[in-house]
Amino acid sequence: MLRPEDNKLITEVGPGTPMGELFRRFWLPVVASEDMEDPDGAPVRLRILGEDLVAFRDTDGKVGVLSAYCPHRRANLFYARNEEGGLRCIYHGWKFDVTGRCLHIPSEPARSNFKDKVRAPGYPTQERGGLVWAYMGPPDKQPEFPEYEWADVPANQRVISASLVECNWLQTLEGDIDTAHVSFLHRTLNPGTTLKWARFVENFTEYVTKDRSPSLTVKSTDYGFVYGGRRVGGEDDYYWRFSHWLVPSTSETPGSAERPGRIVVPIDDHNSMSFSFVWHPHRALSAEEAIANGRNNGQPLHPWELADGYVIDTRRSPLNRDNDFKIDRHVQRTKRFSGILGTPPEEDRAMTETMEPVLDRSKEHLGTSDIAIIAMRRRLIKMARDLADGVEPALAKQAWAFRTRGYDVVSQHAEFEDVLAEHMSELTPGRVTPG
Repeated sequence: MLRPEDNKLITEVGPGTPMGELFRRFWLPVVASEDMEDPDGAPVRLRILGEDLVAFRDTDGKVGVLSAYCPHRRANLFYARNEEGGLRCIYHGWKFDVTGRCLHIPSEPARSNFKDKVRAPGYPTQERGGLVWAYMGPPDKQPEFPEYEWADVPANQRVISASLVECNWLQTLEGDIDTAHVSFLHRTLNPGTTLKWARFVENFTEYVTKDRSPSLTVKSTDYGFVYGGRRVGGEDDYYWRFSHWLVPSTSETPGSAERPGRIVVPIDDHNSMSFSFVWHPHRALSAEEAIANGRNNGQPLHPWELADGYVIDTRRSPLNRDNDFKIDRHVQRTKRFSGILGTPPEEDRAMTETMEPVLDRSKEHLGTSDIAIIAMRRRLIKMARDLADGVEPALAKQAWAFRTRGYDVVSQHAEFEDVLAEHMSELTPGRVTPG
């Protein structure tokens, strides 16, 4: 459990909060590239870390992320005209480029230099791996872009999805790094049945059904930690699942073919965005693999009203709290442990979204299966407090440290360090530490 003051520190992410400032030291995905219209298309409404924003693609194809409010009279720039290299506010015609620089104030005299004194607050952006990323921290602290391996492979080797999660960012991330729940929430009742989206070792279902109390080990690393869960199949027969947590909110989970992962980005204290990636290191995904892992299913963005009335453009799963995630009690008794006829991420959301919008961790009772969650909380709390005391996160400047992959394997080794050493090239491929 956490003390209420620690829970508050770790979950609040608005401007000026310790955790919000920690997030702002890293490049964060804010919208999928496919959700940005063609040049001069409609802006997309966002809220990231409690800040209202608009993203747009200009005439040259460059993407800008600006404050949602025009610096003149605070009109909403979602309604602006995207034309000729910038957003023109429809209220009084003020125009801004992707950096926030004011290009034109038509109501000012021709000789006026007033436009040179005005900027729309905005953030640096990059498009990598099918996502638009923004850096929202101090300009003098801007790091290099992290060397995520999945972001640099050809587009046909990955599938990207982006969707709304209706709860605090941390409980979503905690679900991602918890390997123990796989033996329950995601299993079928027929051990011989493998879910179509499961791309794990052969006989995966048998291992997680037979051993529902995995032996867990967490090893701290420069990027966060690597986390191993061991299930016993028999003598000299061990199924190992290796996951990574990368500060602040990336998880890379096991896979023997495609490698799945997710970055959770806070919208505010009560909602978050899930940016999921499934990729293969060496080859293009087959049509079947792409379909099985593509969770957007061609759904366009839709307006979604947050609790305070601000509207964002996002994608909400058809399985949600409004319909109890379409749980089927007959299926629960006969086919699926959960009874939810959706993908594992939808089963995860059914658990995390129905806890509380912000989980009260002072009421928890954690056990041995929660060691990764405990380790992550401690690390984040320390980093947030260190930053508040002026100690910058070293990882933000270590772009090379982000080269990791989730992995699962059947091994004859029972000891974590032995398996880790044997498969290090799969878990942290091509990492070269400078110096």
